[in-house]
Amino acid sequence: MPLELGEGTATLIGVVTVDEVEELAGWLRATTRPKVNLRRCNHLHTGAFQALLLFRPKVSAAPTDSFLAERVLPLLARQGSEPP
Repeated sequence: MPLELGEGTATLIGVVTVDEVEELAGWLRATTRPKVNLRRCNHLHTGAFQALLLFRPKVSAAPTDSFLAERVLPLLARQGSEPP
């Protein structure tokens, strides 16, 4: 399963597809001070990436996948506005 949603931390595993976007976005919206663990994630659907950009959760564990670590993580780490 690509998503393990805990009380305060979501762990993204393997390939996160369009099928997980709605569940992830709902969890991000409902969770106070959400954190995401990307260590075992190796692909993010653009919708999941957009949800992360919108809600700006704290990244508790960086991805080991080189593309996500080099290209995606810096974008998630930038300070943005508060979510709607």
